[in-house]
Amino acid sequence: MDTPQVIRPGEGLTYQTSPTDVMTFLCPGDDSTPDVMIERLAPGDGPPLHSHPWAAWDVVVRGHVRFHVGGETFEVPPGSMVYTPPDVVHAFAAVGDVEAEIVQYQWPGGFHVAYAELAEAFADGQPDFGDLAKIAGRHRITLHGPPLAAHAGGS
Repeated sequence: MDTPQVIRPGEGLTYQTSPTDVMTFLCPGDDSTPDVMIERLAPGDGPPLHSHPWAAWDVVVRGHVRFHVGGETFEVPPGSMVYTPPDVVHAFAAVGDVEAEIVQYQWPGGFHVAYAELAEAFADGQPDFGDLAKIAGRHRITLHGPPLAAHAGGS
């Protein structure tokens, strides 16, 4: 990307994997640019335990979020940043009684392609975990287990 960019609300690529988990890609990246996105999660929402070969930075801007990164689990408030190195198993879930919002930066980019396919699988309801694992695998994402909320007994 070698020209200035301005993305206003409603202009990004937006996908839903549930009625309460919405991801908007402000910058759909590639090998030379990052993915920059905003994810909004209802309490208890979050991805399954997974890993991928790119780095991720997550900044919590609203709500509280429980993260599991590299075998350690912790809860962070707004204003916190969590870095996940490539290939480290991780997951997160909104906790408490308010929606969480996370600004995410992933380098290199390209995750938006995988997320579009995952969102399509959710269009008719909750897909089978095995089907999700196949989609994820096509995009170099490995699913290691259920969402974090399931490990903690909910939010």
